[in-house]
Amino acid sequence: MIVVMAVGLATGAASSAIAAAKSAKPHLTPHQAQQIAALVARHDNIDLSDSHIEMNSMDVSADFAPGFFSFIVIRESATPGPDETLRRYAISRHTGDVWEMTLCTHYDFPELERMQRALVGRAGLNVYELSFQEKQLGCTDQKAKPAL
Repeated sequence: MIVVMAVGLATGAASSAIAAAKSAKPHLTPHQAQQIAALVARHDNIDLSDSHIEMNSMDVSADFAPGFFSFIVIRESATPGPDETLRRYAISRHTGDVWEMTLCTHYDFPELERMQRALVGRAGLNVYELSFQEKQLGCTDQKAKPAL
């Protein structure tokens, strides 16, 4: 009788774990995160079709920023010398929220909201989640969105 109850409890726990996993928030794929980063770059008036501008993942062997996909947008130097970093984007793997890491700027505009809703079913901004993300990225104050 005790063995039957233990097996029943274990089976119930496994079913609960599977149900919880199915109801968990979807996660972005790297490709989806790159689509979001490209949208935000266009919003920042960065022309990714320019042959001197490229966007690369910063997550080479591990997450650059844990819990985020990270991308760097650079303008390659036409002369000998260093390339120019235009933006460093962090995209939350769970919510699709986007931050510019250097400037600690959070992005929120209608086209981005539509894409986030389509990809992760996000319904709106959560102040607690944003505060948590801000701390994860080492940002203490949100700053105004920069102009190019």
